[in-house]
Amino acid sequence: MSTHHTKETYYAFVLREVERIVSWQDRESFSPTYGCFDRTYWGWKFTDFSGARFQEGVYSLAHLFHHEFPGNSLAGSARIFDWMLAGMGYWRRLQHSDGSFDEAYPHEHSLAATAFTLFYVGEAFLLVKDAIPVEQKQLLRHTMAKAGDWLCKNDETHGILSNHLAAAAAALDVAFRICGEGRFQQRSQYFLNRIYDHQSVEGWYEEYGGADPGYQTHATFYLARLWQASKDGALLESLKNSLRFLKHFIHPNGTLGGEYGSRNTEFYFPAGLEIMAPTIADAQLIANFMRDSVANTHAAGLPAMDSYNFLPMLNNYLYAAEAFRELDVGDTTLPWSHQIRAHYPEAGVFVKSTPWYFAVLGLSKGGVLKVYDKRTKRLHVSDCGYWARLSNGQLASNQNLTCNGEVSVSDDVFTVVQDFSFINQRTLTPVALVVFRLFSTTFGRFRWIASWLKNSLVHVLVKRKRPAALQLQRRVHFAEDSILVTDTIKRVGSIHVDRLQSDKKFATIHMGSSRYFQRQELESQYPKPEDYAEKLNANQICHIEQTYIFRT
Repeated sequence: MSTHHTKETYYAFVLREVERIVSWQDRESFSPTYGCFDRTYWGWKFTDFSGARFQEGVYSLAHLFHHEFPGNSLAGSARIFDWMLAGMGYWRRLQHSDGSFDEAYPHEHSLAATAFTLFYVGEAFLLVKDAIPVEQKQLLRHTMAKAGDWLCKNDETHGILSNHLAAAAAALDVAFRICGEGRFQQRSQYFLNRIYDHQSVEGWYEEYGGADPGYQTHATFYLARLWQASKDGALLESLKNSLRFLKHFIHPNGTLGGEYGSRNTEFYFPAGLEIMAPTIADAQLIANFMRDSVANTHAAGLPAMDSYNFLPMLNNYLYAAEAFRELDVGDTTLPWSHQIRAHYPEAGVFVKSTPWYFAVLGLSKGGVLKVYDKRTKRLHVSDCGYWARLSNGQLASNQNLTCNGEVSVSDDVFTVVQDFSFINQRTLTPVALVVFRLFSTTFGRFRWIASWLKNSLVHVLVKRKRPAALQLQRRVHFAEDSILVTDTIKRVGSIHVDRLQSDKKFATIHMGSSRYFQRQELESQYPKPEDYAEKLNANQICHIEQTYIFRT
């Protein structure tokens, strides 16, 4: 893209949020929650515990205090420094005796909360350590050492989430630099090795069994930060392989990812790409192109974030601004601008780019299809598959992650067969919340029970697939200037379907980090909603055909 950008591209968004960041924190020194960034807890008093991850706001204040740049009135402010120290102090108070922290519920003992907050509080500490009073410095080192010790003894067992493992590796490296304990550096390498062991030969980092471009940008940041400190060759090679894959899923309009990814995410964390831009050509390629997307809010960025991803994204913009460099630009074109055909069988995705369109087919997600018109650079087709409402009120869909599903390929014709599975749309009720809290604050205090609880929740909300008696066969033929989609849906059991339709955008698993609004949701023309239930019930089978033509 031709627009000239600087580090102010990122700082501009941060400066718009200064009041929000500071307002989130309890700044009353006499308050029992002095320093807490969880405003819902201390301000509104609508929740019964304070989530540790809100203390990532400590880094936001430290960066704004430490760095002078145009428009930053917080630089050098004694009040901001005091509030940053208060945030560090409150983080210390949230720590369990075993060294861990909670994110989603009391006594969770979360690897994510422990890793992410140790990283950000530790990075803040390193920025301003010379100004921290000796006694507080000692207390903070003790807290960080306890968190590091917990990460040395514990792991994530409910799935492979590479962005969590990358944060753990980076957090332990920060703890090593602060505390000087060699075991932290060794354990950091352990988490790196786990990422390498699960990195696909196609390059992508695993997220719950598949590739997810949005979360891949998040993992890239922590790995890039680690590489800055270590200049490790194996890590650099891993990042190169990762970005070689990722660049194929940057869309013409500056968005990325979506329902063809394992976790459906579409947010873009720019800092890892900015950090690696001077060293990896693909990082420079992505960072250069995506700066316009950040500036124009095309991808899901800071303005779209809710409270749970706001601070990680805001901090990422701060790191991106710091890492930004004016570079001599060589090749400035991403794969979408060329004529390419790229099939990644392990990820279950196929990319096709012609002079007329850019398309991504999610073979591992039941045939999710995203197509961009290259003349307008707008989303033309967003087909997330089918959802069905059965006569008993249950919902089912073909949009399920099945990396080893039934897929056949013949030139540019792809056929995928996917069973429908029931969708879990349950939310917490007052009774369920009371029972859950009683369990987590009694039996859930025991480490093995806490682990069982977390694994059970992930199984129910993310991994569990309960088959419904419906099946989709989707055949997609990619021609140079058109795409033909032929769907056959059949009943494979004695059920009655009240409603059956395709839809432009929906997801079928619990994932709070997905479904942030992007303006492209207003662009796609297809699919047009139509109810196929009557045809299916009458004939046991229905055929649906759609042709998308791009040359007019």
